[in-house]
Amino acid sequence: MNKEFINFMRNRVSQPTLNAPAPSESEWELILSAASRAADHGNLKPWRFCVFEGEGRSKLGQIYWHHALSEVESMPDSKKESFVKKAYRAPAVLLIYASIQDHPKVPAIEQVMAVSAAAQQVLLGLNALGYGAMWRSGPACFTQKTKELLSLKDNDQIVGLIYVGTPSEKPAFIPEVELANHLTWVRD
Repeated sequence: MNKEFINFMRNRVSQPTLNAPAPSESEWELILSAASRAADHGNLKPWRFCVFEGEGRSKLGQIYWHHALSEVESMPDSKKESFVKKAYRAPAVLLIYASIQDHPKVPAIEQVMAVSAAAQQVLLGLNALGYGAMWRSGPACFTQKTKELLSLKDNDQIVGLIYVGTPSEKPAFIPEVELANHLTWVRD
């Protein structure tokens, strides 16, 4: 067993403050190719990736704005810029979603789980190349309006938005999980 890799996994943390640079196109392809090796019952490869960079992030900002408008009836237009800016918290944002297929042996939840596993692989790949990331979701990710604004199909399910860049500060210390509170052994 390679304990260095285990330590690498243990030391990955979410990093909310990210600056340029983000991965290059070839680095994205390397990371996403590796992420596409995630566990996948039925070999359906349900993961889909979309990288938003530069002004392309404004499309995500519009999603945040439209979600705010749907939540608060009297949202003033003066607030629009603050919602659009949320998409600019990092130099790149990866949309990761499941393209769910009808399958007699692989239910939709397993396909979403496969995409979640791919998302975790992305986080590890980014970390391996020295980038920081923050996996975000929230109510705006799970609306029909968001699907429409992103031109997603009815059978697509967003798993999250991964904000990506170069960490601007040293990662925060994350305390160890008390494994005994999360683990049960069944031996007899």
